Amino acid sequence: MKTITRFRTLCCSDLAIYYIIACLVLVGTGCSQSPEKRPSPIRLDSGQVGSAQLKIEYSSPRVRGRKIFGLGDSYLVQYSEIWRTGANEATILSSSEDIRLDTFLLPKGKYSLFTIPGPKSWEVIINKEWDQWGAYYRKDSLDIIRLIVPAETQTSNEENMEFNFDNNALNFKWEKVSWSIPINSI
Repeated sequence: MKTITRFRTLCCSDLAIYYIIACLVLVGTGCSQSPEKRPSPIRLDSGQVGSAQLKIEYSSPRVRGRKIFGLGDSYLVQYSEIWRTGANEATILSSSEDIRLDTFLLPKGKYSLFTIPGPKSWEVIINKEWDQWGAYYRKDSLDIIRLIVPAETQTSNEENMEFNFDNNALNFKWEKVSWSIPINSI
């Protein structure tokens, strides 16, 4: 019985309560970093093609003097390897209506977007499972579109990775690379 009394006294003392509150505050402030202060902030772009409302949400990494695309350990994004096309969570593409990405039908809904970069072209992959972290657990069986787009080399360096909807296309640019996928309404 004395052991239970000592435990209650320790757990219910003012000092123990203050200690627990202090720990919760420290943990809470460390885990609640605002999206604007993340190293790769969350970005969103939206557009419209026909009656379809389009949206893309992604974490935008920065070049920060690094080598971005290539082969070998000195490059951040490896050629010929699957990439979440951003940082943190997988990039999310959504459409309110059925559309065509290039010649492929994309039913209305929410999807994840991955790529396999290459020096001259990229493979763009649209996957049914939109809520996933990175590309670690992506399943090939859930890919609904895989298309090849030509990669263009830009003269200027784009510090922040960017997606946008412009001229009825989904456009990507980062570092000195860009590509586009035409979008058509159905």
